[in-house]
Amino acid sequence: MGWSAFYSSSITEEKAVQLFKHAVDSGVQLFNTATFYGPLNEEGFGANLRLLRKCIAEVDRSKIKLMVKICMDTRAPPEQTGKVWNLRGDAEGVRSDVDYALETLGVDYIDIIVLCRVSQTVPIEETVAAMALMVEEGKARHIGLSEASAPIIRRAYAVAPIYCIEQEWSLWTRDLEEDIVPTCRELGIKIVAYSPLGRGFLTGQLRSRDDPSLGPNDYRLFGMPRFSEENLSNNLLLVDALQVIANKYSCTVGQLALAWLHAQGPDVIPIPGTSSVEHMDENLAARSITLSTDDLQEINTLFPAGSVAGDRYAHMGLTYHANKGPAAELDH
Repeated sequence: MGWSAFYSSSITEEKAVQLFKHAVDSGVQLFNTATFYGPLNEEGFGANLRLLRKCIAEVDRSKIKLMVKICMDTRAPPEQTGKVWNLRGDAEGVRSDVDYALETLGVDYIDIIVLCRVSQTVPIEETVAAMALMVEEGKARHIGLSEASAPIIRRAYAVAPIYCIEQEWSLWTRDLEEDIVPTCRELGIKIVAYSPLGRGFLTGQLRSRDDPSLGPNDYRLFGMPRFSEENLSNNLLLVDALQVIANKYSCTVGQLALAWLHAQGPDVIPIPGTSSVEHMDENLAARSITLSTDDLQEINTLFPAGSVAGDRYAHMGLTYHANKGPAAELDH
């Protein structure tokens, strides 16, 4: 995502290809993208897919797994629809997005198609049935959901096998642990943890809104309250408290944050993003860190769930919180 949207990445096509090849050579298999990753206009739609097409052409397709989020249409200007994020869950929307992704990526199949957000107007059963048809036709191998509540996950699972849930999970985002994680484990669904480094904050390197890595249009500055001036100081204290444990393992705070996620279980798959070979190698090295039970307990004490100041999005209506109420459990 960060290569094409929301952040201030200035990655070139050549650098992207080099980084992708380095990732594959290092044993990375899963690559996560979305049809809408790019500037939020008609021209930007599919920008990340177009970039990845060039990357995929340089590696052995059989060595990688492509995970593509669908059904978030950002092509129509807000003045026409009244909103930037146009969620689709109808069968036509599913098919058109899958076909678009296949053609744009230049591949014959997608390993995992993921419903980007749950539609508020189309029953999840209808959407999942359409996604299952894509699997039957060989256009996809597996089905996933993103930002789906526990009741929605159960309803989806009743229609077709759900391979994974893509959900924000890190030391500073733990709201899924109460209901979503137990539901996934009961049903045997993997959890793909997006933003495992808190969008860069859990590296300990991002300490100010004036940081040069944050350009004027960086989404974190206006779309994520945790990065606001009034919340930043509190959240920095939480990150800094982890340094003592990081020192014990001779690792960075970011590596400690990833090791903490790995310790949550073998069904948890963190997907940190980066535009740097150095940072990629640093992230991958976190796999070799095995935290003790005592250290995990101390981390939970230093950085307890619910201690972060500010919501993770300014638009929480686009998260699973918008589909977890009583209505999510009703049959349509």
